[in-house]
Amino acid sequence: MILADIKYKDHVMARSDIAHYFDREDLTLRERPTTLRYLDSFWGSWGISRSADMPSVEELEQHFCEHFHSFQPEYYVQVPGKVNLIGDHIDYSGYSALPMAIEQSIVVAIGRSEGNPTVWLTNLNSERYKNVNVKIADITADTFARKKCWANYFLCGVKGAREITMNIRKLRKMGNTGFLFAISSSIPEDSGLGCSSALITAGMLSALVGYDVHCYRLGLALDLAMCESFAGQIKTNPVNSSGLNQAIAMCARQGYAARINFDPLEFEQYRLPSDVKFVIAQSLAIKNNLASDNFNTRKMECRLASQIIAKQLNLEWKNLTVLATLQENSGNTLDQMIELVHQHLHVNSYSRNEICEILSVEATTDYNTKDVTEFFLHQRALHVFEEAKRLETFCSLCETPGTASDLGRLMDESHSSLRDLYQCSHPDLDELVDVCKRGHAYGCKLTGAGWGGCVVAMVPSVGVDEFIEFIKDQFYAKKNTGAKCFAELIFVANPSEGASLFLAPNYTDNNNDRIEKKNMMHNRTYNGDGYYT
Repeated sequence: MILADIKYKDHVMARSDIAHYFDREDLTLRERPTTLRYLDSFWGSWGISRSADMPSVEELEQHFCEHFHSFQPEYYVQVPGKVNLIGDHIDYSGYSALPMAIEQSIVVAIGRSEGNPTVWLTNLNSERYKNVNVKIADITADTFARKKCWANYFLCGVKGAREITMNIRKLRKMGNTGFLFAISSSIPEDSGLGCSSALITAGMLSALVGYDVHCYRLGLALDLAMCESFAGQIKTNPVNSSGLNQAIAMCARQGYAARINFDPLEFEQYRLPSDVKFVIAQSLAIKNNLASDNFNTRKMECRLASQIIAKQLNLEWKNLTVLATLQENSGNTLDQMIELVHQHLHVNSYSRNEICEILSVEATTDYNTKDVTEFFLHQRALHVFEEAKRLETFCSLCETPGTASDLGRLMDESHSSLRDLYQCSHPDLDELVDVCKRGHAYGCKLTGAGWGGCVVAMVPSVGVDEFIEFIKDQFYAKKNTGAKCFAELIFVANPSEGASLFLAPNYTDNNNDRIEKKNMMHNRTYNGDGYYT
């Protein structure tokens, strides 16, 4: 992993120095809560009762203590999921996205074991996820390739933290530290809500705090994006990450959505209307490996569209592979770029030979798209420029009270574009969007990469309960939901804070005690793959 060019405060944080809240840039341990219930309140939903299906921190602590016997958690890390409100599939074309963090999150209870640099992980859902342990020095790409495991995303973050620590030369003091992690999650998997990215982020934060590294939110967001590229070893068909999920997880603010600009990474916070609720609903359409293939094809189509328009404009087209860079170099507005799409890209698909002839090259694509025979350049570029324009309008409307219906209209237009131009929707997603509109949502759209997953609907606050019941009756009652309960399928997601850290209540930092207890962890045996069950 190539580390971002940022600086960390290279000092060990004394316990007496960390009993304070962090500011918007620093990320340090928050003050010690009086009870674990305080954490549930802080990580809860603005005073709304916690869902019965969302595990409490007390349950997580109990699981930690039962699994790790005489150990107790030293501190807790919480990393939220995310939902993108508008700006889907334009971040890798150089334009902004507008996500918000949600209260559904990864929560980790952490303890340390001195003298044994090993990671032990246990999941609160132990019936589904087996316990894992691995020596920290053995966390490599080969580890992930050798055995697919739920913990691999989290271990990517631990590896990233170790590399950061080595970079600032603190590992000489902390190199023999091992970690005990108990993990719980209320983020639905395979939903486009950032579950895997939250695991990576939680792994890095949990280890950095254990190594006593003082962190900065923006710098960590950069490092985490690079760390996710390492996670490509986990995926059957890896896709490149722009860092969107990590950025919002680190820098979100309660009540706001963040306009995230890339290269360089920048944030603009926009307060969302207080009289609406955002409801997330799963379409029950499961993404498969083909979704990754389609994603890589869309990226290539945007790149080729940029190069062909650039050549038609007599620009140095070979390096103009990003549509936003093309706009900047051509000096055009978004409206003018939309006109250029209509002028220079025909609606019918392009063959590989046609593209090669236009660009006067022998080959135009990469390994991930070597089997693709037709490319829809007009549609992809048109979506990017029109979606970028919708995002700008959405942000400006957030500054004006009483604009929920206008914001909803933009969300509706976004979904139509994702369905018709970017072709990343799914019949079940489209059906669910239609049901949400019949349930009087201001607006509704798919969220995430698409080809399955979830929709996000913006609805009036006063009617949110009736809306959810309507969706249950008109959509889920007619579907095979398997073993999933309604609380997993549809829920309110409030715009929430980014990642946070807390000292455990009543924890006493006794280093000698941790060293004495290490022998218990040494007795854990490895199988041939470095894992145990």
